[in-house]
Amino acid sequence: MKITGGTMRGRVVPGSVPKGVRPTSSRVREAMFSMIGQELDGVTVLDGFAGSGLLTFEAASRGATVTTVERNRSVVRQLRERAAGLGVTLDLRSGDARDTLSTGSWDIVILDPPYADDPVDWVSAGASATDSMLVIEHAAGTVMPATVGNLVLDRSRRYGDSVLTIYRRGA
Repeated sequence: MKITGGTMRGRVVPGSVPKGVRPTSSRVREAMFSMIGQELDGVTVLDGFAGSGLLTFEAASRGATVTTVERNRSVVRQLRERAAGLGVTLDLRSGDARDTLSTGSWDIVILDPPYADDPVDWVSAGASATDSMLVIEHAAGTVMPATVGNLVLDRSRRYGDSVLTIYRRGA
């Protein structure tokens, strides 16, 4: 697993993929950061489902200040080790993404929930936690709402079985 852009581009993320974690493919990660921006200096990002940490490290590599959430404690320990190995400072929280979403707001909220979850529920949960953009990765086949609160669907792109849907703050 390699970081696809930013100051750590090409660096290998240490460790193996935790059991039960579905890492976002490099193709989807590259597409995501192409859509939301390659330069994230001064931007706050919440990665609501850390898993392998790839989206977290991609955002940090591009200059973002990242808060990352993972509910599995053994995966949290692995993420701490990975971050240390890469020299990345994170606000790493152990717990449920929904709880963290209710504690603040971030410029960009990235949610990659288990594909068994209804992504529309997560869009609703994430809408109040973002100041400008919500990105959700979900399984193909779900019809996403055109608006949620003050968020407007900006674009949705399919990559195999995965879909990236991006909402932006409406005018």
